[in-house]
Amino acid sequence: MEVVAQMSGSGQAIKVVVSLVGPQDVAVVAHRPGTDGAAISVRVGGSLIYIHDAETASCFHRAWQSGAQQARSLPVRSDPTRVMPVAGVAEPAVMMEAAESPPAGARLDQAPGRRTSLWVTLGRIGFDVRDHAALRSAMAAFRRADNLAATAFPPTPEERACDQAARTAARLFATPNHVAVKPVTVSPRSTPPARAHPVARTAIGRAM
Repeated sequence: MEVVAQMSGSGQAIKVVVSLVGPQDVAVVAHRPGTDGAAISVRVGGSLIYIHDAETASCFHRAWQSGAQQARSLPVRSDPTRVMPVAGVAEPAVMMEAAESPPAGARLDQAPGRRTSLWVTLGRIGFDVRDHAALRSAMAAFRRADNLAATAFPPTPEERACDQAARTAARLFATPNHVAVKPVTVSPRSTPPARAHPVARTAIGRAM
């Protein structure tokens, strides 16, 4: 892990480079889900990022997806000496709070004479991804965070208003239930028998 301090308008800017070689030890946890203080923590080795809204979780996941689309030339496994411990120095750790979709992206570094690496930048933290094994495990962590965000973070006031409007519209424009009408069978009326008319008798018949 490398830390670079730069002067800025506020006096200092700290940028951290985290080199990833091989499968990573990752952990993703949703904290206080469903409350206004909800957060999702993503730990990749010694780097810890707290995500405070669904938009940021999606933004960071998209950055890793973009990196995966560019990373075909990365080796399956890289040289582990890149991340060897330094004598006399404890491994540093870094923690960052992230909200409101900070700058995030990915680019493939293929400079002549240097090993190919994928740079994934999330806010002030840059991940120097050296092989596919590292990429898969780190990307899986941020994909998990993006999936958790759907239930961890309560809807925003705008989302609640849209949801309420959608439910109201559904009630107003719902197709009315069709009432089943029981068919009525009309019995045919009996036709009364024809009345017998008296037969006119001829004069001969009357005489008999």
